[in-house]
Amino acid sequence: MHSTVFLNGEWLAAAAAKVSVYDRGFLFADGIYEVVPVYQRRPFLMADHLARMERSLAALNITAPGADYWQAVITELLARNQLDDALVYIQITRGAEANRSHIPTSAMSATLFASLSPLNVHWHQPAPLAVTLLDDIRWLRCDIKSISLLGNIMLKQQAHNSGFAEPLLQRDGYITEGASCNFFAVRDGVVYTAPKSHLILPGITRDHTLELARELGLEVREEAFAVADLAQLDELFLTSSSREVQPIDRIDAMIIGNGECGPVTAQLVAAYHASKRKLCEIS
Repeated sequence: MHSTVFLNGEWLAAAAAKVSVYDRGFLFADGIYEVVPVYQRRPFLMADHLARMERSLAALNITAPGADYWQAVITELLARNQLDDALVYIQITRGAEANRSHIPTSAMSATLFASLSPLNVHWHQPAPLAVTLLDDIRWLRCDIKSISLLGNIMLKQQAHNSGFAEPLLQRDGYITEGASCNFFAVRDGVVYTAPKSHLILPGITRDHTLELARELGLEVREEAFAVADLAQLDELFLTSSSREVQPIDRIDAMIIGNGECGPVTAQLVAAYHASKRKLCEIS
């Protein structure tokens, strides 16, 4: 995490930033967050990220400043920290009261926080990773980008402890997503991914990858693929703001395709890099 952060209208050293122990984010995970990648000080797909943030806030009925406010905060945050490539983290909670109560007993101002993490930008085709199939134990409103991430953390830790990069989550025999990513499958040249619903987070990188796939002339189906069909997949990859398009070569002991980055995934990796250059005007 970099040195200067934004908290409730103030610019502070990270170590000096404090919130009340009665903040509802701390007590109840009553809040949301958003992560925006930045390349050469140009936020990538920022309008989409901020629109998703607004949807999450609306779902929790939290009132907070809009897109123009956060665009200015992000610009200043990058300038103060002198970072060109970064991940911007925004967290908004309902705020703090003077006591702990499940139902707010008074009006309060939202707690507004933003910070930066350095982003190691890559322009190559990443090496494939291995994932593990786990039951999706999370709550039923995964479409809200909530700061309540205990289920995600438990699943990610379980995968990590077993030597895997990510969990591949299934519910009722169908793949939902990962603990911090969306998954895509390729079979007979068709690209599949779980449809938007309360069971998955509507990933901004997911949506952008679907757009790129259609521009490449690939057939896309927003249909959840079954656990029973995993052995028949030709390719598997995940998407997220930090990993972008990441090929997967193995699910537990099951090798996907030939165990290498498949041709469809490779096309999408290259298209994603091209879109970064174009949209962020990187020469």
